[in-house]
Amino acid sequence: MTTNPLQRPELNLIGTTCPMAFVKTRLHLDTCSDDEIISILYEDTAANEPLIRSVEALGHKILSETTDTRDKIINTATQHTASRLDGAKLQLKRIRIQVKK
Repeated sequence: MTTNPLQRPELNLIGTTCPMAFVKTRLHLDTCSDDEIISILYEDTAANEPLIRSVEALGHKILSETTDTRDKIINTATQHTASRLDGAKLQLKRIRIQVKK
């Protein structure tokens, strides 16, 4: 009988842009075990472009990068990006990472 380890919840970075998105990602990765596979959901914006490269630079392996099928509609009352993108939609990206220590 094989026991599946508990899966770590997805790290949700919606509303967070680099460099803070990377800081939160790094803190999360530091709590993970070697070879653990984690998932991160973030906004696909120019500000977050360095996120994947930064994770790879730490030595972790990107297993997949997909566009989330749901679009995030910006609520102008609550989102910091609303002033730039009033009424726009942001696509979300999900990456799966194999943690390497």
